[in-house]
Amino acid sequence: MKSPDAAAVRTAAMALFAGKGFSLLSDEAASVVVENEDKLPNGDDWYGVIVSGATKHGWVSVYVDDWADSGLLAKGLSAALSAPVLEVWVAEDIHWGYTYYENGLVLDRFADDPAQVIETPEEAALYVGQADVLTPILRSPQAFQQILREAQAKAGQFAGEPLDGVAQAVGLPFEHLFTGYDYFFDDDPEDYADDLEQWPEFRHLAFQTPPGRETLAE
Repeated sequence: MKSPDAAAVRTAAMALFAGKGFSLLSDEAASVVVENEDKLPNGDDWYGVIVSGATKHGWVSVYVDDWADSGLLAKGLSAALSAPVLEVWVAEDIHWGYTYYENGLVLDRFADDPAQVIETPEEAALYVGQADVLTPILRSPQAFQQILREAQAKAGQFAGEPLDGVAQAVGLPFEHLFTGYDYFFDDDPEDYADDLEQWPEFRHLAFQTPPGRETLAE
């Protein structure tokens, strides 16, 4: 999300989870947790979130344990902090898209292949992407619109190239964009120390799940 204040984003995320009945178990440096998974809670009845430090261009990235919760968290954070949020999703490294929020409202959507996300053919028109709507976070709406056109023309190819264009268009490090919660535990932590902007400021939040509930969306 677009914010220079990572602590405010983290606090808002905690409040959102608390409002759904989740209780905070730990708030630790992500670099410590991914190198020593003994720091994670025991059992399966907990939920993890990673919140980045603020980048030099004023972005804070948030990664959730269950991707199905991404939209709900993005909407909640946008509403709580009255800030733009760009929720980006990637499927199998070949399909990708985004949902753009301001003040908790969905203003734009995009999918390189709408068939990956729609339930009816009529919904495809909702996922074409309108760069002018994202003007508050873009360096060049015209260049961004071209990225979207090319992405749909090349749908199903490796998503890294168009997402690199997206990262440049909004001023977000590509390494923040092209990763997910599980990757932090699967990859070599030394790679993050070398390549991930603000890595020492990333925080890992662990929440106790409420009885009968495993995710925010349930």
